[in-house]
Amino acid sequence: MYEFNEQTRALIELVRKIVSDHQTPLEARMLRGEKLTWAHYDPGREAARKAGLWGLRLPPEFGGMHLSLVDRLAMIEENSKCLAPIRFGGEVPHDMFHLQGEQKARYLDPFLQDAKRYSWALTEPGGGADPARAVSTCAKWDGESWIITGSKCWISFFDEADGVLVFARTGKRNDADDISMFAVERGNPGLIARSVPMLGGFTTHQLTFDNCRVDDVACIGAEGAGFKHAQKQLSKARFGVGAKALGIAQRCYDMMVEHAKQRVVFESALSDKQAIQSMIVDSWIEIQQQRLMVYACAEKDDRGKDTRVEASVIKMTCTEMVCRVIDRAIQIHGAAGCTYESPLAHWHDRQRMSRICEGPTEVHKYRMLARRLLA
Repeated sequence: MYEFNEQTRALIELVRKIVSDHQTPLEARMLRGEKLTWAHYDPGREAARKAGLWGLRLPPEFGGMHLSLVDRLAMIEENSKCLAPIRFGGEVPHDMFHLQGEQKARYLDPFLQDAKRYSWALTEPGGGADPARAVSTCAKWDGESWIITGSKCWISFFDEADGVLVFARTGKRNDADDISMFAVERGNPGLIARSVPMLGGFTTHQLTFDNCRVDDVACIGAEGAGFKHAQKQLSKARFGVGAKALGIAQRCYDMMVEHAKQRVVFESALSDKQAIQSMIVDSWIEIQQQRLMVYACAEKDDRGKDTRVEASVIKMTCTEMVCRVIDRAIQIHGAAGCTYESPLAHWHDRQRMSRICEGPTEVHKYRMLARRLLA
């Protein structure tokens, strides 16, 4: 089993306390069928900020904690055990750290103050598994402004954001090196949004950019460097997906053990049945194996090593693992696990999407890993 150091254990306990005080009651409301908005999460978010849990990966000069990847993942894992986790603040896209002048005032400072929130728009209807080559949205400079034309799909949190960071081609090479990133505000007349309901109660959006005009300040970072920044975000995001899966799997495991001990069937507890014992043991082994891998790879990343391949493995194996554990937990709970009055049913729907988001399992396995191993 992986052992955290004293600092990491303290962070885990702090997260656990805030979740217990603020997020667990939200989970109960969700299980009663209430629809939660961003405002419901604000008290927990503010409690985290007062506790110093703000800008977890930001450098100190930006007011952040500059935590190691191991620490951040441990916090994500603990936080994800709740169906309504803390929404930590101060999460600034890496490429915004270097903004200066008007760009800093317009974008970085509001991010740091939690005065603005932007969603992320990379995926297009033409394909999400190979985003660089699938990007057909384009931005052209007409001498006065950038004109963005195209569409994006499956965009999360747009309904709660002040704008969107959109990736568009600014060159003619049709490769990853001619994609730039632009900030587009919600009220821009050239931005049209349509909501798309998804599994697990999520809502994503399809965005259409119809001759959407933005000024030169809205081009974040160097022209043509947008996808390189996106890759950095995606790699770390895949670690986060793995940690989230660990937290959910651990909660489901705890629930199945408790239920198996209490539930009496054919005059004995479920935990006495060999088939149930096998499901519980298999789940424990899988969780421990994945936890060891996630944090060993995070330690490697903290030492400055290239962990892109490891991030793919973590994303692929952890999302597959958590779906198996959820399924076993539902099976052990029976009909009680199939109702939306239980978090198991919610996680069943939500985590099905995790095997697709941030790159489908098959892409990570056969394109990224096989290509690397057979090179």
